[in-house]
Amino acid sequence: MKHYTSINSDGAHRQLASSGYQLPLCWLMLFHESDLQLQKVYSHEGEQTCEYTTLICTKADALQRYQHAAVRFKGLLRNRCDSYFDYWQQYLEYNAEEYLHLDATALWMTGDEQAYIDNLRLSLSGISWVGADNCRWQRSRLESLPFLGRKFDPLEGALKHEGVRHLLIQSGVLDADGGIFIDKSVLQGII
Repeated sequence: MKHYTSINSDGAHRQLASSGYQLPLCWLMLFHESDLQLQKVYSHEGEQTCEYTTLICTKADALQRYQHAAVRFKGLLRNRCDSYFDYWQQYLEYNAEEYLHLDATALWMTGDEQAYIDNLRLSLSGISWVGADNCRWQRSRLESLPFLGRKFDPLEGALKHEGVRHLLIQSGVLDADGGIFIDKSVLQGII
């Protein structure tokens, strides 16, 4: 497990985006399960107050992962959100520091530690599955035809994977009724 001391230091850090109690899809697409790390929280007096698990990786690794995942999610979600994925990548290329840290303490504080870690792992497994070589969707000209094209929507098949379903519900893309909701804040948070 890598440990990035600059995240734990008193150095200046810049918040790139924020979100309430959801982890936007574009944020999670930057990470792999191997990026889960235990972070210790210290008081101003230098005493450790608690610790929690979060996601940390280098900007270079994150952008490489994101580019691959974005291509796959564009195919999965079709033409609903291409520009949002492209904008997020450009935003990170120009604004992110050397390391990216997903601060999900608000989610961690709502439940027990193991449930929080299981939630992150399940979401990340959905991203891994979508990005896997054996998860290629065969595109067809028939998709563009009215009525007939609906039969070729790859989302229905992908939602059978527990990790993908959890990821899209947890990030707010998929609602309880199975409808797709795409907007900038759901995919990227508040910039």
